[in-house]
Amino acid sequence: MPPESSTLTYDFLNDQQLLLLIDFRDHSIHYMSHSVQQYSEGVPQKRFFKDLVHPEDWGTCLSCFSSLTNEFSTGIPIRFRGKDGIWITYIFCSRHYKEGKENLMLSLAVTASPSDYFEEEPVAENFWKNEYEHLLESLDEAFVVVEVIFSPDHNPVDYFFLKVNPSFELQANLKDVVGKTVEEVLPGYTKNVLQKLGEVAKTGRSIRIEERSGTLQRWFDLYLFKVGKAGGNRVALLFRNITEGKTAEEKLQEKLLNNQHNLRQSKELLQTVFDTTNLGIAVLKTLYDRDGSIKDFEFARVNRVVREMYLQDDVIGKSYLETSKYGVEMGIFDAYLKVMITGEPFDEEYFFSKDGYNNWFRVTARKNQDLLITTIEDITKAKTEAEALKESLRFKKELVETTPEVIMIINLNTFSVKYINKDLLPEAGITKEKVQSLGLAEVLPFIHPRDREKILDLHKKLLKSSSDQIYDIEVRLKLNGVTWKWFNVRGKIFLRRDENWVDEYVLLVRNISDQKHTQKALLKAEKLSIQGELARTFAHELRNPLASIRMVGEVMNQKIPETQKEELNPYFEILKRSTTTLNNLVSNLLNASHYVPAVLEKEDLAEILDQTIISASDRIYLAGIKVVKNYSGSFSIMADKEKLQIALLNIIVNASEATTPGEGVIELSVEPRENEYVLRIKDNGHGMNENEIEHLFEAFYSKKENGMGVGLSSVKNILEEHDAQIKVESEPEKGTSFELFFHNADQL
Repeated sequence: MPPESSTLTYDFLNDQQLLLLIDFRDHSIHYMSHSVQQYSEGVPQKRFFKDLVHPEDWGTCLSCFSSLTNEFSTGIPIRFRGKDGIWITYIFCSRHYKEGKENLMLSLAVTASPSDYFEEEPVAENFWKNEYEHLLESLDEAFVVVEVIFSPDHNPVDYFFLKVNPSFELQANLKDVVGKTVEEVLPGYTKNVLQKLGEVAKTGRSIRIEERSGTLQRWFDLYLFKVGKAGGNRVALLFRNITEGKTAEEKLQEKLLNNQHNLRQSKELLQTVFDTTNLGIAVLKTLYDRDGSIKDFEFARVNRVVREMYLQDDVIGKSYLETSKYGVEMGIFDAYLKVMITGEPFDEEYFFSKDGYNNWFRVTARKNQDLLITTIEDITKAKTEAEALKESLRFKKELVETTPEVIMIINLNTFSVKYINKDLLPEAGITKEKVQSLGLAEVLPFIHPRDREKILDLHKKLLKSSSDQIYDIEVRLKLNGVTWKWFNVRGKIFLRRDENWVDEYVLLVRNISDQKHTQKALLKAEKLSIQGELARTFAHELRNPLASIRMVGEVMNQKIPETQKEELNPYFEILKRSTTTLNNLVSNLLNASHYVPAVLEKEDLAEILDQTIISASDRIYLAGIKVVKNYSGSFSIMADKEKLQIALLNIIVNASEATTPGEGVIELSVEPRENEYVLRIKDNGHGMNENEIEHLFEAFYSKKENGMGVGLSSVKNILEEHDAQIKVESEPEKGTSFELFFHNADQL
């Protein structure tokens, strides 16, 4: 639009104002407002300016064509020749305009008074002079005046903003539109408004429409009406933003459509259920006597199942009393009457045993005003299955209650015992109630320390097992202080959430202590049977040579000169003690054929070791072996002192025989651990290979030239009676280490 510093005073209701679209190349007119047409009669469009512009102003006019920008130029006075030959001065403002691919000049012009033309100081522009303009300025609605631009074939192609009121920017969210066309302000605008503006400009008839602007993302309520003289193309728009209300209306409409759709779907679903359900469904209409009492029911609607039950094609319109003889006899009719009178729903099971039928039915009824909605369901199969399930549960319950095994269900979500059928070890206080009150972590202390790893391993295996895999282990449970009972534990998955998650598994726990003792006794009897026979043979064969050796030693001691007795006397004493020891061992060997179980009592391991070293002192002295004791203090264990000394003596003697005389070293150490003591007996002898270690504790296995292979075998038997584990590590030419693991008696 003309700049505010221009001398141009612009009245938007002034029809003498000119609007032109000009091709600046040949000066032809593409569009002219109605007010221009008074000058163009009889003038060719291409000669419009040449014929009508004052010759003295033609150069000024040409300069307008050659100096266009996208902004309006400063007002330039140009004289036009009127119809009567009088020259009228117009103030022209021009700028560049693009219509499609055409580059044109858009010019605005208003008449200028002589004072406008000759005054040096500009006259301030004032758009809102008259009472109409004051009214429009105060409106909350947006008001705008546009010039509709038509193509040569009389179709609206654009519109030019002439005037807007202050509310326009608020309602349309557009700024600085005056002096611009809608194509320039809002590319991609809705063409429907343009068509309506063209219609109003041509016909003069006002139009009211609601239009959504996709570009502005707003809804508008528009009132379009013509302004100015007839034949002109100026149209005014009065409009307001109705986006909020329209959005609410659209949401309401969408909600209404959704509700209608959902209602239709619900009806269709209800009809589908009614027609496809296995329940017999009937809608009964209540029939009344004259006194208002209920006399019968009439079938208003039934589904397929009811028709099949009645063996009739159609019971609609018929009464209950005439079609339902057995229903009356079974009391169903009376139940229906009660529902209609009290309003209380009805749900009962009936057994029907007529005409060769033996069926169970479930009948329900509910009141709905004067209608009775009833359902009939054949539950014969469910009843039969329920009875079978009840019998199966009774059988399983009796089986669980009478089985000798303890059944435990472990819940892995709560890490607790979900179910246990009986006491586990009542004499030790491990009752059903106590086990169910404990978490899994609290059960572990009842399990033997060496068997806890077995339980944890079983747990891990079950978590990874398939539903049909079964694992079993043997563990010991504490009876009292140092007494343990053996149990067999079998585990299997009980409840699985999916292939990667186990919720519960079941454990079958059986006391096998008596079985274990029997097996041990049989095995011991078998070993003793062999060992007893050997013992008697060895003892018989050894007694005579031992007696001879002892007698020879005594004779030699008597016959040697007195001068040598002092020097040789220690050796004769060793010989005498050794033959006595061997004789005692022969006696013990004979006694060993009669097995006597170990009697475990609380003993000091250090004291037993010291006594064993004393017993082996002669062998140690003769072999020139050094014994290193790396232990001090006391170590309480449960032991049969004499038997354990025999086992330890065997290991120490074997160690002394494995070392080089004069160079051998035997180290003894005791290491306290969490709930046990580890006795380590280590030598620097010739050592053993893996094959020798594997067979080390087998009966009659020996690598010694004259060995019988019974010493370490008896060691293992004695340690088993003490529930002590033994571990051997050895390396040829470097030595051997025996590790013996004893329970800490103070923690049992």
